[in-house]
Amino acid sequence: SIKKSDITVSAIPGIAGLEPTIFMIKKSKKILIANKESIVCGWKFLSTHAKKNNTKIIPVDSEHYSIMKLLENHRLHEIKKIYITASGGPFLNYKFNHLKKITPKEALKHPKWKMGKKISIDSATLMNKILELIEARKLFSIPNNKIDIIIHPSSLVHAIIFLKNGLVKFIYHETSMTIPIANAIFDGKLNIEDFYKKDKKNKSEILKDLSFQKVDKKIFPVIRFKNRLMEHSSTPIIINAANEILVSQFLKKKLPFLNIYKHILGIMKDRNYRKYAIKKPKNIKQILKIDNWAKSVIRSKL
Repeated sequence: SIKKSDITVSAIPGIAGLEPTIFMIKKSKKILIANKESIVCGWKFLSTHAKKNNTKIIPVDSEHYSIMKLLENHRLHEIKKIYITASGGPFLNYKFNHLKKITPKEALKHPKWKMGKKISIDSATLMNKILELIEARKLFSIPNNKIDIIIHPSSLVHAIIFLKNGLVKFIYHETSMTIPIANAIFDGKLNIEDFYKKDKKNKSEILKDLSFQKVDKKIFPVIRFKNRLMEHSSTPIIINAANEILVSQFLKKKLPFLNIYKHILGIMKDRNYRKYAIKKPKNIKQILKIDNWAKSVIRSKL
């Protein structure tokens, strides 16, 4: 039998990460997954292969790693609400009119995290949280009415659970991906200071900036998709595909910032949307067919 690697990190952005992740599930004892699109579009296949190959899948996005840790000692029936936190990105305190002339350079300036271009734009639109909602619902079987997004500008709390018994629990850590990744690698048995230079910046024994606010639907219109994210089996694939093309076009300065939301809404009103959205893919090829349909529709409208 083929010897399995101890750990594989899956971090290829976009749907391109799906096939390599499935391939590596068969050859790894543990997959640390940072590719949200492969969970959004193909979780059924990831989880099936993981069970078959006795492979552990651990999400390393700070939000999902935090939810996983918070749910370790609780069943879903004990939980009233789970919140994924969002920093609000660079445009949190902007007026709606200012968003009409946003440039890629402005959208890429995230106030808290250093990230790749696509996820930085997704953070500016809040699309990253929409994808994270789908991801959390699939990873942890959370019903829509039990999960939501809340704005937390300092990005220090990553997930919150409100229990029916009145207690509230959350996970707080500095804005560094080192923390969830290192804990996922070492199963939480480590001294995080070994990963940092001995500076005071990362020694946050004092809790600070615990402020939260509701999401403003005018500044972040994609929040309106929340109740439609999983209305059909392949709705997540279509939303993800459309967004990939739109972000790419915005980065090339071929699309206004606010049109990202408008075009995703447009594809969900397309006459063929339901025909593709209700499909239940039986393999990767069928996922890619739906993905390609959505991308071609978006391209034809640009």
